[in-house]
Amino acid sequence: METKNLTTENSLKIIAETMERSRMTIARNMGKPLILWGSLVALTSVVVYFLWSKTGNAGWNLLWFFMSIIGFVCTMLMDRNKEKAPDTEVSRTVGKIWMWFGIFVTGFYALIWVAYLIMRYFDLGTTVSADLTLIITIAMGLCGVITGAVMRMKSVIVCLLVATAVSVVIALIVAGPAKILVFVVLGIVGLIVPGLILQNKVKKGSVLPK
Repeated sequence: METKNLTTENSLKIIAETMERSRMTIARNMGKPLILWGSLVALTSVVVYFLWSKTGNAGWNLLWFFMSIIGFVCTMLMDRNKEKAPDTEVSRTVGKIWMWFGIFVTGFYALIWVAYLIMRYFDLGTTVSADLTLIITIAMGLCGVITGAVMRMKSVIVCLLVATAVSVVIALIVAGPAKILVFVVLGIVGLIVPGLILQNKVKKGSVLPK
């Protein structure tokens, strides 16, 4: 009986250590991708704002799709050299959070086009009214905070809470092309800043496996 208890305790200890190693490895690997995506989001936001305000054509928002492609390619290239995290519930959960974020945003954008085409086809004489900027801001902030909570990273949680709160207020007040600049705040405060904090911790050895 005593041997069985020891075996159970050892098994639980091994599982806990594996999950902790996975969490710490992901934390060490998160810094550069956060800085990369934060820079892309902020830069794309400024470019879209400039082109949209100059031409009056909201179609420049399609640049976000090209940004996503560039971001995914760069992330895959960075993944080649990074340390692999053990496959645990922590790593799977973080992956699923951002997978569903991508599905949600893409699906919502597709539904806007479906609604637009239906209104054009039936000549309903109305326009599609959806604040995509506000919705993406809230969804991105929520996914980021959940990721920070799962990873137990206070810097990510605090930065994204602040960035999301400021961005939501701006999105509710500002109209037109200037609204897109909320992603500058999200990119810098919500992604780049925590990324730099994590990179600094990695250099100091503060994010190491226990």
